[in-house]
Amino acid sequence: MGRVLIIGAGVSGCTVACALADQGVEVTLVEKMHAIGGRIRSYGCKVAPKCQNCGVCLTGGLWSKVIDHTGIRVFTDADIEDVTGAPGNFSVRILDGSEKRTLEGIDAIVVSTGFDSQPGGLSAHLHIKGSAGLITGTQLEELILSRTRSKLFEVAPNSVAFIQCLGSRDENEGGLYCSRVCCSYSTRTAKVIRSYCPECEIVFFYMELQNVESGDYFAGLRELGMEFIKCRPLKITGSTSVTTAGGSSPVVVEYDDPVAGITSREFDLVVLSDGIHAGEDNGRLAEVCRLCQDRDGFLNAVGADSGIYVTGCARAPMKIDEAYADALTVSGEILASLSTTESEVSKI
Repeated sequence: MGRVLIIGAGVSGCTVACALADQGVEVTLVEKMHAIGGRIRSYGCKVAPKCQNCGVCLTGGLWSKVIDHTGIRVFTDADIEDVTGAPGNFSVRILDGSEKRTLEGIDAIVVSTGFDSQPGGLSAHLHIKGSAGLITGTQLEELILSRTRSKLFEVAPNSVAFIQCLGSRDENEGGLYCSRVCCSYSTRTAKVIRSYCPECEIVFFYMELQNVESGDYFAGLRELGMEFIKCRPLKITGSTSVTTAGGSSPVVVEYDDPVAGITSREFDLVVLSDGIHAGEDNGRLAEVCRLCQDRDGFLNAVGADSGIYVTGCARAPMKIDEAYADALTVSGEILASLSTTESEVSKI
Protein backbone atom coordinates (compact mmCIF):
# COMPACT_ATOMS: atom_id res chain seq x y z
CA MET A 1 0.00 0.00 0.00
CA GLY A 2 2.98 2.30 0.23
CA ARG A 3 6.27 2.99 1.97
CA VAL A 4 6.64 5.46 4.84
CA LEU A 5 9.76 6.55 6.72
CA ILE A 6 9.40 7.73 10.32
CA ILE A 7 12.15 9.77 11.99
CA GLY A 8 12.02 9.30 15.75
CA ALA A 9 10.69 6.26 17.62
CA GLY A 10 9.07 7.74 20.72
CA VAL A 11 5.37 7.42 21.54
CA SER A 12 4.27 9.42 18.47
CA GLY A 13 6.57 7.72 15.99
CA CYS A 14 5.79 4.23 17.24
CA THR A 15 2.04 4.93 17.28
CA VAL A 16 2.17 6.09 13.66
CA ALA A 17 4.30 3.08 12.73
CA CYS A 18 1.85 0.57 14.16
CA ALA A 19 -1.23 2.33 12.78
CA LEU A 20 0.24 2.33 9.27
CA ALA A 21 1.80 -1.13 9.37
CA ASP A 22 -1.49 -2.64 10.55
CA GLN A 23 -3.00 -1.35 7.29
CA GLY A 24 -0.33 -2.93 5.13
CA VAL A 25 2.01 0.05 4.77
CA GLU A 26 5.73 -0.78 4.70
CA VAL A 27 7.24 1.26 7.54
CA THR A 28 10.86 2.15 8.32
CA LEU A 29 11.65 3.68 11.72
CA VAL A 30 14.89 5.62 12.21
CA GLU A 31 15.87 6.31 15.84
CA LYS A 32 19.08 8.06 16.89
CA MET A 33 19.13 6.46 20.34
CA HIS A 34 20.15 2.89 21.14
CA ALA A 35 16.56 1.78 21.78
CA ILE A 36 13.08 2.87 20.74
CA GLY A 37 10.62 4.49 23.17
CA GLY A 38 12.09 7.90 23.82
CA ARG A 39 11.72 9.76 27.11
CA ILE A 40 8.44 8.18 28.10
CA ARG A 41 10.21 4.90 28.89
CA SER A 42 11.62 6.59 32.01
CA TYR A 43 8.20 7.83 33.17
CA GLY A 44 6.37 6.09 35.97
CA CYS A 45 2.67 5.30 36.29
CA LYS A 46 0.97 7.79 38.65
CA VAL A 47 -1.48 5.43 40.33
CA ALA A 48 -1.91 6.90 43.82
CA PRO A 49 -3.77 4.69 44.69
CA LYS A 50 -6.29 5.22 41.85
CA CYS A 51 -5.51 5.78 38.18
CA GLN A 52 -4.77 9.46 37.47
CA ASN A 53 -5.01 9.27 33.69
CA CYS A 54 -1.37 10.27 33.27
CA GLY A 55 -1.21 8.60 29.85
CA VAL A 56 1.75 6.31 30.51
CA CYS A 57 -0.42 3.22 30.08
CA LEU A 58 -1.15 4.24 26.47
CA THR A 59 2.26 2.84 25.62
CA GLY A 60 1.60 -0.53 27.19
CA GLY A 61 2.88 -3.17 24.76
CA LEU A 62 3.70 -0.53 22.11
CA TRP A 63 7.45 -1.06 22.06
CA SER A 64 7.26 -4.84 21.73
CA LYS A 65 4.58 -4.50 19.05
CA VAL A 66 6.90 -2.29 17.00
CA ILE A 67 9.85 -4.65 17.39
CA ASP A 68 7.79 -7.75 16.57
CA HIS A 69 5.76 -6.29 13.70
CA THR A 70 6.72 -7.82 10.36
CA GLY A 71 5.72 -4.64 8.55
CA ILE A 72 8.10 -2.39 10.50
CA ARG A 73 11.84 -2.17 9.98
CA VAL A 74 13.77 -0.41 12.76
CA PHE A 75 17.16 1.27 12.61
CA THR A 76 18.53 2.40 15.99
CA ASP A 77 21.71 4.41 16.54
CA ALA A 78 20.83 5.93 13.18
CA ASP A 79 20.17 9.39 11.81
CA ILE A 80 18.91 11.15 8.69
CA GLU A 81 21.55 12.75 6.48
CA ASP A 82 19.57 13.91 3.44
CA VAL A 83 16.15 13.87 1.81
CA THR A 84 15.59 14.39 -1.92
CA GLY A 85 12.74 13.76 -4.34
CA ALA A 86 9.02 14.36 -4.04
CA PRO A 87 5.96 12.72 -2.44
CA GLY A 88 5.64 9.17 -3.72
CA ASN A 89 9.32 8.98 -4.60
CA PHE A 90 11.48 10.37 -1.82
CA SER A 91 15.09 9.24 -1.56
CA VAL A 92 16.42 9.26 1.99
CA ARG A 93 20.03 8.81 3.02
CA ILE A 94 20.55 7.57 6.56
CA LEU A 95 23.63 6.91 8.64
CA ASP A 96 23.19 3.55 10.34
CA GLY A 97 26.05 3.39 12.80
CA SER A 98 29.08 3.70 10.55
CA GLU A 99 27.21 2.50 7.46
CA LYS A 100 25.39 4.76 5.02
CA ARG A 101 22.14 3.56 3.45
CA THR A 102 19.87 5.07 0.84
CA LEU A 103 16.17 4.24 0.89
CA GLU A 104 14.36 4.81 -2.39
CA GLY A 105 10.71 5.08 -3.35
CA ILE A 106 9.45 6.48 -0.05
CA ASP A 107 5.88 7.77 -0.37
CA ALA A 108 5.79 9.88 2.81
CA ILE A 109 8.01 10.94 5.70
CA VAL A 110 6.98 11.54 9.32
CA VAL A 111 9.13 13.62 11.68
CA SER A 112 8.41 12.63 15.30
CA THR A 113 11.67 13.49 17.05
CA GLY A 114 10.12 14.59 20.34
CA PHE A 115 11.60 17.26 22.58
CA ASP A 116 14.52 18.19 24.81
CA SER A 117 14.36 18.95 28.52
CA GLN A 118 15.64 22.11 30.13
CA PRO A 119 19.11 22.89 28.72
CA GLY A 120 21.67 22.13 31.40
CA GLY A 121 18.96 20.65 33.63
CA LEU A 122 18.59 23.72 35.84
CA SER A 123 17.39 27.28 35.31
CA ALA A 124 18.45 30.62 33.89
CA HIS A 125 16.10 32.79 35.96
CA LEU A 126 16.79 31.16 39.35
CA HIS A 127 19.89 31.81 41.38
CA ILE A 128 20.78 28.30 42.51
CA LYS A 129 23.62 27.60 44.89
CA GLY A 130 24.41 23.94 45.42
CA SER A 131 22.45 21.02 44.00
CA ALA A 132 22.06 18.63 46.95
CA GLY A 133 18.38 18.27 47.75
CA LEU A 134 17.33 19.39 44.25
CA ILE A 135 16.00 17.14 41.51
CA THR A 136 14.23 17.78 38.22
CA GLY A 137 10.75 16.58 37.40
CA THR A 138 12.35 14.11 34.99
CA GLN A 139 14.41 12.63 37.81
CA LEU A 140 11.30 12.37 39.98
CA GLU A 141 9.62 10.46 37.14
CA GLU A 142 12.49 7.97 37.26
CA LEU A 143 12.01 7.53 41.00
CA ILE A 144 8.31 6.85 40.48
CA LEU A 145 9.09 4.34 37.75
CA SER A 146 11.46 2.41 40.04
CA ARG A 147 9.37 2.65 43.22
CA THR A 148 8.22 -0.40 45.13
CA ARG A 149 4.91 -0.97 46.86
CA SER A 150 6.35 0.29 50.14
CA LYS A 151 9.14 2.66 49.12
CA LEU A 152 9.52 5.76 46.94
CA PHE A 153 12.51 7.59 48.47
CA GLU A 154 15.58 6.22 50.19
CA VAL A 155 14.79 8.67 53.00
CA ALA A 156 11.22 9.97 53.08
CA PRO A 157 11.08 13.80 53.00
CA ASN A 158 9.03 15.75 55.52
CA SER A 159 8.60 18.64 53.08
CA VAL A 160 8.72 19.02 49.29
CA ALA A 161 8.58 22.14 47.12
CA PHE A 162 7.73 22.08 43.42
CA ILE A 163 9.12 24.96 41.37
CA GLN A 164 6.87 25.26 38.32
CA CYS A 165 7.52 26.74 34.86
CA LEU A 166 11.20 25.81 34.74
CA GLY A 167 12.26 26.62 31.21
CA SER A 168 8.94 28.23 30.29
CA ARG A 169 7.49 31.73 30.41
CA ASP A 170 10.94 33.24 30.18
CA GLU A 171 12.86 34.40 27.12
CA ASN A 172 16.16 33.79 28.92
CA GLU A 173 15.24 30.11 29.21
CA GLY A 174 14.50 29.67 25.53
CA GLY A 175 10.72 29.99 25.50
CA LEU A 176 7.96 32.45 26.37
CA TYR A 177 5.39 29.69 25.85
CA CYS A 178 3.78 27.35 28.37
CA SER A 179 5.07 23.77 28.19
CA ARG A 180 1.54 22.59 29.06
CA VAL A 181 2.72 19.40 30.78
CA CYS A 182 4.28 20.60 34.04
CA CYS A 183 1.06 21.21 36.00
CA SER A 184 -0.29 17.78 35.15
CA TYR A 185 2.79 15.66 35.83
CA SER A 186 3.92 17.58 38.92
CA THR A 187 0.54 17.52 40.66
CA ARG A 188 0.08 13.86 39.85
CA THR A 189 3.53 13.02 41.17
CA ALA A 190 2.68 15.07 44.27
CA LYS A 191 -0.27 12.75 44.84
CA VAL A 192 2.09 9.80 44.56
CA ILE A 193 4.34 11.41 47.19
CA ARG A 194 1.31 12.01 49.42
CA SER A 195 0.32 8.33 49.14
CA TYR A 196 3.77 7.28 50.41
CA CYS A 197 4.30 10.17 52.84
CA PRO A 198 0.87 11.17 54.21
CA GLU A 199 2.27 13.83 56.56
CA CYS A 200 4.64 15.41 54.04
CA GLU A 201 4.29 19.17 53.52
CA ILE A 202 3.89 19.85 49.78
CA VAL A 203 4.15 23.38 48.36
CA PHE A 204 3.90 24.59 44.74
CA PHE A 205 5.50 27.83 43.55
CA TYR A 206 3.83 28.73 40.26
CA MET A 207 3.12 31.49 37.74
CA GLU A 208 -0.06 30.10 36.21
CA LEU A 209 -2.01 26.89 36.66
CA GLN A 210 -3.17 24.96 33.60
CA ASN A 211 -6.24 22.73 33.43
CA VAL A 212 -5.40 19.12 34.23
CA GLU A 213 -8.80 17.52 34.62
CA SER A 214 -12.40 18.70 34.51
CA GLY A 215 -13.85 20.40 37.56
CA ASP A 216 -11.96 22.30 40.24
CA TYR A 217 -8.90 20.05 40.17
CA PHE A 218 -6.67 22.30 42.28
CA ALA A 219 -9.31 22.67 44.99
CA GLY A 220 -9.03 18.91 45.44
CA LEU A 221 -5.28 19.22 45.88
CA ARG A 222 -5.74 21.93 48.50
CA GLU A 223 -8.11 19.59 50.33
CA LEU A 224 -5.23 17.11 50.41
CA GLY A 225 -3.21 19.76 52.26
CA MET A 226 -1.11 21.00 49.33
CA GLU A 227 -0.22 24.68 49.27
CA PHE A 228 0.03 26.94 46.19
CA ILE A 229 2.03 30.18 46.18
CA LYS A 230 1.78 32.36 43.09
CA CYS A 231 5.31 33.61 42.53
CA ARG A 232 8.67 32.58 41.17
CA PRO A 233 11.38 31.94 43.75
CA LEU A 234 14.34 34.28 43.69
CA LYS A 235 17.03 32.01 45.08
CA ILE A 236 17.47 28.38 46.03
CA THR A 237 20.29 27.27 48.27
CA GLY A 238 20.84 23.54 48.10
CA SER A 239 21.52 21.35 51.07
CA THR A 240 25.14 21.08 52.20
CA SER A 241 24.61 17.36 52.73
CA VAL A 242 24.56 14.80 49.91
CA THR A 243 21.23 13.36 51.06
CA THR A 244 18.46 14.23 48.60
CA ALA A 245 15.69 14.05 51.17
CA GLY A 246 15.35 14.24 54.91
CA GLY A 247 18.91 15.51 55.45
CA SER A 248 19.91 17.60 58.45
CA SER A 249 20.68 20.59 56.22
CA PRO A 250 17.50 21.55 54.29
CA VAL A 251 17.13 23.36 50.99
CA VAL A 252 16.28 27.05 51.42
CA VAL A 253 13.85 28.67 48.98
CA GLU A 254 13.81 32.47 48.99
CA TYR A 255 10.83 34.13 47.32
CA ASP A 256 8.69 37.26 47.14
CA ASP A 257 5.54 36.30 48.97
CA PRO A 258 2.45 38.14 47.65
CA VAL A 259 1.49 39.03 51.23
CA ALA A 260 4.58 38.92 53.44
CA GLY A 261 7.17 40.20 50.93
CA ILE A 262 10.67 38.71 50.65
CA THR A 263 10.82 35.60 52.79
CA SER A 264 12.27 32.10 52.81
CA ARG A 265 11.25 28.56 53.70
CA GLU A 266 13.13 25.33 54.18
CA PHE A 267 12.38 22.03 52.46
CA ASP A 268 13.89 18.57 52.52
CA LEU A 269 13.45 18.23 48.76
CA VAL A 270 12.94 20.72 45.92
CA VAL A 271 11.62 19.53 42.55
CA LEU A 272 12.38 21.70 39.52
CA SER A 273 9.49 21.01 37.14
CA ASP A 274 11.28 21.05 33.80
CA GLY A 275 9.26 21.73 30.70
CA ILE A 276 9.42 20.95 27.01
CA HIS A 277 12.00 22.53 24.69
CA ALA A 278 12.33 22.13 20.93
CA GLY A 279 14.88 19.50 19.96
CA GLU A 280 18.38 20.82 19.52
CA ASP A 281 18.56 19.12 16.12
CA ASN A 282 15.39 20.79 14.83
CA GLY A 283 17.24 23.41 12.82
CA ARG A 284 19.12 20.77 10.84
CA LEU A 285 15.99 18.65 10.40
CA ALA A 286 14.07 21.67 9.12
CA GLU A 287 16.70 22.14 6.44
CA VAL A 288 17.07 18.48 5.51
CA CYS A 289 13.34 17.71 5.49
CA ARG A 290 12.20 21.05 4.09
CA LEU A 291 10.12 22.01 7.12
CA CYS A 292 9.12 25.30 8.74
CA GLN A 293 10.43 26.17 12.19
CA ASP A 294 8.45 28.50 14.47
CA ARG A 295 9.95 31.13 16.76
CA ASP A 296 10.21 28.62 19.61
CA GLY A 297 12.06 26.10 17.46
CA PHE A 298 9.27 23.58 16.86
CA LEU A 299 8.68 22.09 13.41
CA ASN A 300 5.77 22.31 10.99
CA ALA A 301 5.12 20.92 7.51
CA VAL A 302 5.30 23.43 4.67
CA GLY A 303 1.98 22.29 3.19
CA ALA A 304 -0.69 19.60 3.15
CA ASP A 305 0.68 18.11 -0.07
CA SER A 306 4.39 18.15 0.84
CA GLY A 307 4.42 14.47 1.74
CA ILE A 308 6.36 15.28 4.93
CA TYR A 309 4.42 15.29 8.20
CA VAL A 310 5.28 16.41 11.74
CA THR A 311 3.67 14.89 14.82
CA GLY A 312 3.89 14.92 18.62
CA CYS A 313 6.25 17.17 20.55
CA ALA A 314 8.37 17.79 17.49
CA ARG A 315 5.46 20.04 16.46
CA ALA A 316 4.46 21.60 19.80
CA PRO A 317 4.41 20.87 23.54
CA MET A 318 1.93 18.05 24.16
CA LYS A 319 0.83 15.75 26.93
CA ILE A 320 1.16 12.00 26.36
CA ASP A 321 -2.48 11.51 25.41
CA GLU A 322 -2.33 14.50 23.07
CA ALA A 323 0.79 13.21 21.33
CA TYR A 324 -0.87 9.81 20.97
CA ALA A 325 -4.01 11.35 19.46
CA ASP A 326 -1.96 13.59 17.17
CA ALA A 327 -0.08 10.54 15.90
CA LEU A 328 -3.35 8.78 15.06
CA THR A 329 -4.55 11.88 13.20
CA VAL A 330 -1.36 11.99 11.12
CA SER A 331 -1.68 8.26 10.44
CA GLY A 332 -5.17 8.83 9.09
CA GLU A 333 -3.97 11.66 6.86
CA ILE A 334 -1.20 9.49 5.41
CA LEU A 335 -3.52 6.54 4.79
CA ALA A 336 -5.99 8.83 3.03
CA SER A 337 -3.20 10.26 0.88
CA LEU A 338 -1.86 6.81 -0.03
CA SER A 339 -5.37 5.61 -0.85
CA THR A 340 -5.97 8.60 -3.11
CA THR A 341 -2.67 8.04 -4.87
CA GLU A 342 -3.45 4.35 -5.47
CA SER A 343 -6.85 5.27 -6.82
CA GLU A 344 -5.35 7.78 -9.25
CA VAL A 345 -2.73 5.29 -10.42
CA SER A 346 -5.38 2.60 -11.04
CA LYS A 347 -7.23 4.98 -13.36
CA ILE A 348 -4.22 5.43 -15.60
